[in-house]
Amino acid sequence: MGGGQEGGTQSGEKEMTDQLLDNRRTPAQIAERITASPGIHLTDRTVWEKARRLGIAKKVGRSMFISIDDVPKLLQQEKERHVPISKANALEILRRHRKKQENAKQESK
Repeated sequence: MGGGQEGGTQSGEKEMTDQLLDNRRTPAQIAERITASPGIHLTDRTVWEKARRLGIAKKVGRSMFISIDDVPKLLQQEKERHVPISKANALEILRRHRKKQENAKQESK
């Protein structure tokens, strides 16, 4: 008797999981769908990074999912673009800062 109830519980859990996942997409799926539009190229990494910045990404283990209701947010232009600093850019910024400091010291002498 107990076996029938366990099967029902497992079936119910599977249905609930399926319903939750039906409304979610991976960044790769979203990027593929958006890139299918003419004139737009978007990588899954770009989708992943923007979803993290916007706080609309949900992680399950190592996998990330985004609700299809949140996809329009990904397509909106961000007000302030966050540009990650590469090592080369960081070195250039540091060199400019040091040069300014050196020039300021020489002018004060």
